[in-house]
Amino acid sequence: MKLTEKSNEVLNYVRDNGGKVAIDEICTALGRAARSVGANVTDLTKKGLAVRVKEAGEEKEITFVELTPEGKTFVPTEE
Repeated sequence: MKLTEKSNEVLNYVRDNGGKVAIDEICTALGRAARSVGANVTDLTKKGLAVRVKEAGEEKEITFVELTPEGKTFVPTEE
């Protein structure tokens, strides 16, 4: 399975930071808009590599990206 460069960037960031990261943190760390990161998360979700997890925060609900077991060990194919 092949990922786009930006989806791979999101996957690697989440993997390198414990396997579960808030979308807001990913946006800040990668310097990208929430809409762009959200599209990459949707791509990873459709491929079974990640899931969205919503948790109650102090002021608002926080959406996290959590890698699935497949996402934790995924190595993209070169094409």
